[in-house]
Amino acid sequence: MPNASPKASNPGPAALMPPLPDALRALLGPVLALAPLMPFAWWDPARNAWAFVAVAAALLFDAAARRVVRAMQASRDPRPGAPADFRGVASPLLLLGNAVWLGGMGVAAGAWLRPDLFPLLASALAGLVAMGACARLSLVRTVIAFEAAERQEAEDKAAGRGRGR
Repeated sequence: MPNASPKASNPGPAALMPPLPDALRALLGPVLALAPLMPFAWWDPARNAWAFVAVAAALLFDAAARRVVRAMQASRDPRPGAPADFRGVASPLLLLGNAVWLGGMGVAAGAWLRPDLFPLLASALAGLVAMGACARLSLVRTVIAFEAAERQEAEDKAAGRGRGR
């Protein structure tokens, strides 16, 4: 009797769809984060536009920080497809990570329940996203500083200029 499992005959939707290009995948998160917030900025621009702009600016800052991380990773590991994210201990500042759209949906859901809280919720999201971008940049700086110190120590050791221990 042939294998009658549904997995053998049905590859699923993921196998039928081609993978998204990196540029489109990078753009999709911020668009999904900003889309549910747009109606609030549209309905009451005097009160909500600055909070929407703060979220958009934080997402731009985050995108720039991610590009710096990718550039640093590419300079360290020139293999194609090398990981562009830092691995290790999870940070509350990097909590949203690639799923920043969940934060946008959460803010929109809270604002639908209490529209008067939209500026507060949106500015909190903007602050979390901006802190995550700052954390990424500080990680890059730390990695570069450690690598430079290790390189200098190896050069000193090779030249015989040890620390005399």
